[in-house]
Amino acid sequence: MHTTIFRHRTSAALALTLAVLALPALAVPSTALLQRCAACHGANGNTAAAALYPNLAGQSAAYIELQLTNFRNGERPHAQMRAVAEQLTAPEMRELAAFYAAQQAKPQPPTDAAMERQGRHVFEHGSANGAPACASCHGPKGHGQAPFPRIASQPAGYTLEQLKVYRDAPRFNNPLATAMKQVAVKLSDADMRAVSAYLATVR
Repeated sequence: MHTTIFRHRTSAALALTLAVLALPALAVPSTALLQRCAACHGANGNTAAAALYPNLAGQSAAYIELQLTNFRNGERPHAQMRAVAEQLTAPEMRELAAFYAAQQAKPQPPTDAAMERQGRHVFEHGSANGAPACASCHGPKGHGQAPFPRIASQPAGYTLEQLKVYRDAPRFNNPLATAMKQVAVKLSDADMRAVSAYLATVR
């Protein structure tokens, strides 16, 4: 058992090293800092705990940096991430953001073809209750377009949870979050589950 754990740790450390070496000649986060993030988000930004944490790989660097700032100042409430962000300097945030933006996101395997077809319809055309197409802000493949984040290849459970947060929170100070709330309140539970399932499979 100890040998297996050692092998897993060695593999994770090797993956982190190779990911760093593959980057252009930019300032990169320290291995120790990346290992802290890897515990939840994976060595290359693709989480191994899809039911709990988002993928950071392929996400816009500007968006990642903004979210770290929002976690630190409490604009985006999350006790665990606030504790992490409060320990980061501004250069470290930029380095982490650039590192994860340069990684390749990995989609989840399809699990329910009918639900995913329904989700694709919501993504491309909007909901029956008047929510606009997700693609209108997040791009035709969900890869994001400034200032909107990448939503393709995100774990379905994470996306679903975030949609419910946007719907149920009484208000937001951030105008982008306020805009997302106006969308989320027009999505049914079935719409949310379907679009989350579809987006998880999009490369």
